[in-house]
Amino acid sequence: MMHLDEILKLDIKLLVAFVTIMEEGSVSRAAERLGVTQPALSKSLQRLRELFKDSLFTRQAYGLSPTARASELHDLIQPILNSLSELMNPNSLDLTNLDRRFKLRVDEGDLENFIEPLLASLQYQAPCMRLAISSWGDSHLDELISGNVDLGIMRINDTPGNVRSKLIGYMEACIILSEAHPLYHKEELTVTELLSHKVVTHHLRPNRRSSFSKTEQKLKQQGHIIQPNLETDSLMVAMQAVKRGMALVTSRSIGDLFLQVMCEKAHFYPVKLLPIPKEVLDLDEYNGRHPIHIFWHERFNNDLAHRWLREQIIYFMRESPWMHPPT
Repeated sequence: MMHLDEILKLDIKLLVAFVTIMEEGSVSRAAERLGVTQPALSKSLQRLRELFKDSLFTRQAYGLSPTARASELHDLIQPILNSLSELMNPNSLDLTNLDRRFKLRVDEGDLENFIEPLLASLQYQAPCMRLAISSWGDSHLDELISGNVDLGIMRINDTPGNVRSKLIGYMEACIILSEAHPLYHKEELTVTELLSHKVVTHHLRPNRRSSFSKTEQKLKQQGHIIQPNLETDSLMVAMQAVKRGMALVTSRSIGDLFLQVMCEKAHFYPVKLLPIPKEVLDLDEYNGRHPIHIFWHERFNNDLAHRWLREQIIYFMRESPWMHPPT
């Protein structure tokens, strides 16, 4: 336990420096955010290491990774800074006059779960709030870490230490066939049948951190190589591919949207939804219901407007007909 003379060595700037480095996972990004030079912040970090007699951070692929001691300190220091912040700022949120722009990364299948009620909510509760929504590129969580994105929704569950996440629920995938597909007459498909004809995927990009990656590896061991003939982020492209006899593998939300659009479109082949092959579900640790998480950077965790927006999204997604709630 620290003695009084040691406590007096701690000033608020040191505590702020520590928490900011924790949140940013980088001395350079923390220095930029605090408006100080990197050498000055490095000196503060060295003082913290001496005071707490711990290295506090080690270098990892994503940047700085906190030691066990640093994580303990963060849990103790963060409430102190929150209390000091409340002394300076009233803990209230004026949504009516909130003039702020939020950047979201979310793929179309997940966006379908919440965008309609969210826009209605913003119109009435926060009319001055602005959104910039786009699909995920290849950067994954890098944009969240750098501060270029406020919120992300994705089917992965492992994140670096300075990115927070919350499980929203579970989503199913489905297969869409038109009458032009050779197997349209069937009510369910085997993996072999599905892969023996052309396949298009919509916003299903397996990667090493996706919840489907383990299942994909198991299928590969059984000789089923998943190599879509067409991968697209465009619903229009996917529609044209289905029209020409390709099987579309996508989220159930997009499947229902697809059927709705097709019903209104003249001169289009009849289409139907089929379940994912049973062999895939038997190998899948989630039995076809894959977890969807919402992600945000540690720096926004106590931001009132940010918290309100993410809570709105979580609520609307859990209320959607395609989302299975967490157990």
